[in-house]
Amino acid sequence: MKTITFEGIVTAVTSIIHNGGEQNGISSMLRREKFVQPDGSVEKIPVISGNSIRGILRDVGMYDMLQKVGYGVEDDGTVTGLPLSAFYFLFSGGALSSTGENGINIERFRKMKELIPLIGVFGGAIGNAIMPGKIKIGKLIPICRETLHLIPTKYQNHNAESIWEYCQTEMYTRRDDEKNDRVRGMIDGNVRALISGGASKTDITKASTAQQMMYRIESLAAGTQFYWKITVDDPTQIEFESIINTLLAFSKSPYLGGRSSVGHGEVSIKMDNWVEIDSRANLQGKEIDLPLLKAYLTHLEQNKEEIRQFLNTIK
Repeated sequence: MKTITFEGIVTAVTSIIHNGGEQNGISSMLRREKFVQPDGSVEKIPVISGNSIRGILRDVGMYDMLQKVGYGVEDDGTVTGLPLSAFYFLFSGGALSSTGENGINIERFRKMKELIPLIGVFGGAIGNAIMPGKIKIGKLIPICRETLHLIPTKYQNHNAESIWEYCQTEMYTRRDDEKNDRVRGMIDGNVRALISGGASKTDITKASTAQQMMYRIESLAAGTQFYWKITVDDPTQIEFESIINTLLAFSKSPYLGGRSSVGHGEVSIKMDNWVEIDSRANLQGKEIDLPLLKAYLTHLEQNKEEIRQFLNTIK
């Protein structure tokens, strides 16, 4: 069995927001994990989860694949779309359900992975079975004083500061545009008259909510560097090419975390060489060249009709 790994450095081009669901008043906090220090003490460090990155890469890869086999908006405006069950399976990994079948349809799974290599890469659940994926997406671990002892030597930066030097709190405001004379004319005249007469918007409609607000979001500063590792277990040539194609597609719009619509989360990735480790022969590993993607792209082009027919059968 061979394993292919990639290690590299991800750099935040703009500040990164990755909320862990924790609130502190009007502030949203970064997702944190505990890291045991060399002296036995514990620090809670902001980390970008591998789960979030895996979800982004799955979406990017599947979307790119579907476009190549003919799904999406046509030139005349018509839409060729997936059945909802196929959509959820490709983009969200599907869900287990009771099928009434005896056992697992191995041949169907094998055909599925053969037609759509990314299914073999990311896996998924369909019917009464789960297909494990071959790819392991590592967490983005910030390269800082508190994590150096856990990061491979070649990626360590002994000039790194404490993680708290890289964290910041950004303030945002949202104003009430009803107070903006330039646009308030777009409000219905009767409603505008009521507001001008002193009635509150709550009196006018129960659905109204306060528009003016101030809030804060904790983020990791632009320039923060992260260690990242991807491992792929025994991929076929086409599966490996599908992974490289997905990473290339992601590189066209490389955003992680939240609020990318207002400039957060842009990253750059320095990809070191991929290393193949063969457990039967070469435990030290050897560098391998990146494929030209011809096999994967040719496969999608030659099999696009069959792929579409198959996706339409997913219930």
